[in-house]
Amino acid sequence: MYKSYLFAALLLHSALPVALAAQDHSDHAHTSDGATQSVLQDVLPATSSYVCPMHPQIVQATPGSCPICGMDLVAQKQQRTATVEVNGAMQQALAIRTEAAAPRTLWRFIQTYAQVQYPEDAIHHSHIRAEGWIEQLHVRTLGQRVKAGDKLFSYYAPDLLVAQDDYLQALSVSKQNGERSSSLLKRAETRLRLLGLTDNDINNLQQSRQSQYQITVYAHQDGVVTMLNVRDGMYISPGDTLIEITRLDRVWLLADVPEAQQSWLFSGMSAEVDLPSQQINGLEASVDYIYPALDALSRSSKVRLTLDNRQQLLKPNMLLPVRLYGGPLRDVLAIPRDAVLLSGNSSRVVVKDGDSFSVRQITTGSSAQGYVQVLSGLHEGEQVVVSGQFLLDAEASLSQLPVSSSHQH
Repeated sequence: MYKSYLFAALLLHSALPVALAAQDHSDHAHTSDGATQSVLQDVLPATSSYVCPMHPQIVQATPGSCPICGMDLVAQKQQRTATVEVNGAMQQALAIRTEAAAPRTLWRFIQTYAQVQYPEDAIHHSHIRAEGWIEQLHVRTLGQRVKAGDKLFSYYAPDLLVAQDDYLQALSVSKQNGERSSSLLKRAETRLRLLGLTDNDINNLQQSRQSQYQITVYAHQDGVVTMLNVRDGMYISPGDTLIEITRLDRVWLLADVPEAQQSWLFSGMSAEVDLPSQQINGLEASVDYIYPALDALSRSSKVRLTLDNRQQLLKPNMLLPVRLYGGPLRDVLAIPRDAVLLSGNSSRVVVKDGDSFSVRQITTGSSAQGYVQVLSGLHEGEQVVVSGQFLLDAEASLSQLPVSSSHQH
């Protein structure tokens, strides 16, 4: 890409004859034959800075010695800058467009993507507390919707059958001996509860006075079956996760935020979510939690948002565009992002002053809404080139090449 701009600059260099501001030893005036003339001047600053050879952080405007090591400071002239002059007609031909550096309010803005996930606190696992065998399965497929109180499965457990018989015996003894056997009855009832029987199961046992060979397990909440590890006739044990039921009335969105923008994050910051599949934009949300660890590969951290999903529009594993708003930076000097030329770790812009264009190093800060904060290198009101700056930058670089000393007479 840069080579193509450099080639275009060579064409510009040939179309715009350049006269170097150097001393003419032969006292002959050399002028261009073209109708349109461009003048390049090497601008040398009148002042120099003095720096310590051993401690480059020691810089001052006047000669002296280093306060650390005592060495004499060495004069260090600033780097030459090239100024390219282009008349108005050529500016129009090159479509050069400028904009002034001006104070703006930049909203700290993070645009990223978030993945829809099940809320971890909305997941319920169904376990048993006594080993046994599945007798009847009422839920048979993943994704099946269930409501609180629906039957999940029935199973036979020998330990539960023995515990029921013990409870009925304690209940019979309690009827005969009164309060003296009440503690025995309570222990038997507690054993049934610890083995997984509900209050409704115990009440039915008291009324029927008959042990139940099959114990039914019910759903604790409304939701969708997201795990099904049980089949008819299967042997099951307390350590098995048999069925997982997840509520989908709300979902979590986990968004990635680059390391460079971590300082913008705070809990409760506003966010907007788009749902392209439903042509819905701007769902309002907020950051609930900022995860403390960074991913070692992507160098980003995750933030969590919660959205209402009672209409079931959001489905787990969806990837949705998310915009996070981190608050305003008010009255900061800013220029268009397109005006900034990046080179390694430095940034530069092409500044216009009348028909003169010069390349200047700047220090940038935050970037938002197509603008970049300028920390140093520019003043308010200065015009920076937004379109055509690559050609001017390449022309300025070509102008600093060594010039032949031969003259034609």
